[in-house]
Amino acid sequence: MVSLTTCVFVVLLGFSRLVHSYYTEEYRPQFHFTPEQNWMNDPNGLVYYNGQYHLFYQYNPNGTTWGFMSWGHAVSTDLVHWKHLPIALECESDSNGNVLQMFFSGSAVVDVNNTTGFAVPVGKDRRGHVIYSTPMVAIYTSNYPTAHTQSNGVVIREGQQSQSIAFSNDDGLTWTQYEGNPVIESPPAQYADQYQQFRDPFVFWYAPTSKWIMVASLAMEHILLIYSSDNLKNWTLQSQFGPENARFGQWECPSLFPLYVDGNTKTQKWVVLLGINPGGIITASGTQYIVGSFNGTTFVPDPSDVYDPTQIPAGSAVFQDFESISSSFEELGWNATGDFSGLGPQNASTVQVWNIMGYLGTGVLTTYLFGDIATGTITSPTFTITKQYISFLIAGGYYPYNPATAGTPNDNQVSFSLVIGGQIVHSQTGTDTEDLVWRNWNVAGWMGQQAYFVVTDVNTGPFAHLHVDEIIFSDSPKDEANWFDFGPDLYAAATYNGLDNNHRTVIGWMNNWGYGQNIPTSPWRSAMSVPRTLALKTINNKVRLVQQPVSSLSSLYTSPLYSHQFSSLRAGETAINVPAPYNARMKFTVQFTRGSGTQVGVILRSNTTDTQETVVGYDFLGQNVFVDRFKSGDNSFVDWQPNPYPGRFIATLPTKSTDCITLNIFLDWSSVEVFDGQGQAVITSQIFPLDDSAQVKLFSVGGTTKSVTVSVNGIKSAWT
Repeated sequence: MVSLTTCVFVVLLGFSRLVHSYYTEEYRPQFHFTPEQNWMNDPNGLVYYNGQYHLFYQYNPNGTTWGFMSWGHAVSTDLVHWKHLPIALECESDSNGNVLQMFFSGSAVVDVNNTTGFAVPVGKDRRGHVIYSTPMVAIYTSNYPTAHTQSNGVVIREGQQSQSIAFSNDDGLTWTQYEGNPVIESPPAQYADQYQQFRDPFVFWYAPTSKWIMVASLAMEHILLIYSSDNLKNWTLQSQFGPENARFGQWECPSLFPLYVDGNTKTQKWVVLLGINPGGIITASGTQYIVGSFNGTTFVPDPSDVYDPTQIPAGSAVFQDFESISSSFEELGWNATGDFSGLGPQNASTVQVWNIMGYLGTGVLTTYLFGDIATGTITSPTFTITKQYISFLIAGGYYPYNPATAGTPNDNQVSFSLVIGGQIVHSQTGTDTEDLVWRNWNVAGWMGQQAYFVVTDVNTGPFAHLHVDEIIFSDSPKDEANWFDFGPDLYAAATYNGLDNNHRTVIGWMNNWGYGQNIPTSPWRSAMSVPRTLALKTINNKVRLVQQPVSSLSSLYTSPLYSHQFSSLRAGETAINVPAPYNARMKFTVQFTRGSGTQVGVILRSNTTDTQETVVGYDFLGQNVFVDRFKSGDNSFVDWQPNPYPGRFIATLPTKSTDCITLNIFLDWSSVEVFDGQGQAVITSQIFPLDDSAQVKLFSVGGTTKSVTVSVNGIKSAWT
């Protein structure tokens, strides 16, 4: 017989173990939002009301991969500590298990004027007057996998995407779908064939006209549709915007919002923020922004924020445009080896691989000559660097140059690289598309030096080829877009309704569609970025969208665990003692000025054999912030090629030799987020290090770095 005391002890012991293990699983973020279990992607319905930040999100209640899309829900009073709430809008199926409606991405507003008529009586005041609720309204995409007829008589086609609304009169705890859904059944007539690619409504109140404004995406057309409404039920199309800038893949999850420029309340601009997938700056998904004006009906981009891919910067010198398709590389002064020997540029329209797009003129350099089996190198003539930037068009498979494996049997690169002094100083690979996009390198640090390009293709695997076109030298970069984040793991960024212009706050999905469903986490999959405060700042005569983590994150900081000033940081590595558990979750701030060295930074989550490490730093010659995760830990979760996970990611940050540069680095159990002092160069990257990778080391390459100040704060768990 078991005594009652024993039973109570066993129950308490089990509860103790449950509490102890809550949010402490391997790779579980400690200061980022994650669901308790299952799959999560886009943040949805971000709205601030009655002292609470609501975070809805794309959620699969049935598993750890995408499917059965519903709206999960959590709330916070400080954007740091979150309380999980019941699912707000849950995927619907019929009695046979056919999915009728999934709740795709959207936004939420508080209807303080009851324009919808959804308010209900909740009591009376002291004078006997009826008090009404304030409805919260979610505006979302109804995705209909199965053809059917709704109870209101609306005939739904298979795969249809329409815009719908639901309302809550208890601050978002319970929801009722509007009986007249969908409120926008189909895209405009001229886009009628896009009824399966019409989604992601972002809605806000525009006070000057007392109208609700909706921005929705025609994903495959790269067009944003702008609607207005008096009541969130009846919508009128006002205008459209796009395509502009990064225009390949799908346009998803748009936002449109105002910000003051340089904090001046008399100078306001509007920002379009939207996701691209595929077509991000690394591979698969990414996020771009465009600055302009909005008058209640139409968004007009600033001319300086629109990049025509066919136009090159004034004063550019074209090094090679590959238009001589009847010439061999040798005849053009280049040297080709292996399978490329004796060959030359090709007519892009005749290359037998999918549909190459984005090239200029007729010819391109391509390594897709006998399928993906061709290997070798193609090397340019030597030239002298006389301008600050090298820009070029590039496409192909994502097989980046890895200095640790280059020239070894494990080398699998398909890359276009710049060589100076016998060393590769810049390298670019494809983005896993056949769409040529502009990329650029800052080369001001090598002015006057001799250099050459080399295309290296040692890979015969799937998509193992590269296309290069229009190599130009200029004093300004040829940009494709304004990238919101230069890392691989920030997508579907959404901003909060209900906050003023000085507190515009954004949260992004900290993952990538290229590998997101395979990351090695359980029982949850995916995290959100730290919430970030947005601003517009004039930098080098251009208005840029900048971002920094919300100030409330500091509530989790410990007192400084390490603080030191180096008048001159020596070349090599300098160990820093950061005690556990904060060597795996910390805020690491480093300030520095250029000395005789070429790079400076910090090595995080390093093991004793240096076989695992995440490297964050600044390249004085290349003028960029970088994150290197080639050796950051587990990447075996990707079992296909090209592997979109490994890489070295850069964000160009031009500086002068006397500038004091600041990097704020936020390390969590499975991520690193890097912000320069102004918030213009931001890199977000997941990492999956093993537990024994706990060392922290400063480094300076090629000489000393001057005036180095380091401060380390641990970051406590938001879940304890």
